[in-house]
Amino acid sequence: MPMIDKLYHPFIFILTVTAIFLSSCKVYRPAYYFKDISRDTVITGFVNKELELKIQPNDQLAISIASLSVLEDALFNSRGVEGAVKNSFQVSQDGCIYLHKLGKLTVIGLTRNELKAKLETELLPYLKDPIVTVNFCNHRVTVLGEGNSQVVEIPSEKISLLEVMAKTGGGKPNAQLNNVMIIRESQNTKQVKHLNLENPSIFTSPWYYLQPNDIVVIKPNELKETAEQRRTNNHMVYTTILSSVTFAFLIIDRIFR
Repeated sequence: MPMIDKLYHPFIFILTVTAIFLSSCKVYRPAYYFKDISRDTVITGFVNKELELKIQPNDQLAISIASLSVLEDALFNSRGVEGAVKNSFQVSQDGCIYLHKLGKLTVIGLTRNELKAKLETELLPYLKDPIVTVNFCNHRVTVLGEGNSQVVEIPSEKISLLEVMAKTGGGKPNAQLNNVMIIRESQNTKQVKHLNLENPSIFTSPWYYLQPNDIVVIKPNELKETAEQRRTNNHMVYTTILSSVTFAFLIIDRIFR
């Protein structure tokens, strides 16, 4: 009888059930950037950082003009697309914009730097030492999924996927960093690419730099989510059972003591 009492002692029972509970929990490896780089290394074959986008119809350009002719500067910088960014100019379907003094200018196919040089040259008869700044107003990428879903502006030619992830908090613990999806529109088709941010190969991928209107989808780790939910549910069930059984054993122990 003493042996049976020891075997069914509530604390022994609790320890046994707890051990079973802990052994049933699967441990998942955390996701983090460049997990596959185990030691110092050298990565070659970078994507060309000097890529410059060409101006297209419907692009919205922010053009700022400064010179030693302050009064004239105000006239050049006071016009733009109504209701849009100040000093912004919509590229028409035939690839042109209209600028004070210069009239209709063909800008389609030019880069920002090429347009900057073109304007600075053509403004010389009207302004003293003109300096022109050109940025895109309507270039952006959309980020969805794990992290802060939002629209990220691209004022220059490009933005890297890692920069977008940093801006939107896309590296959250439940993010599936080895399966980040990018959706890119190309003429009448949509291309879909899956990238592994745990691997250094991202640096040599032509998709490392995002393009305007790209959609970045950061998927959740569904297996981890399911396992965590199951673990939470099991924990609640085990806790309830342990509490009930412990209480019952204590009552029995008091009755038969």
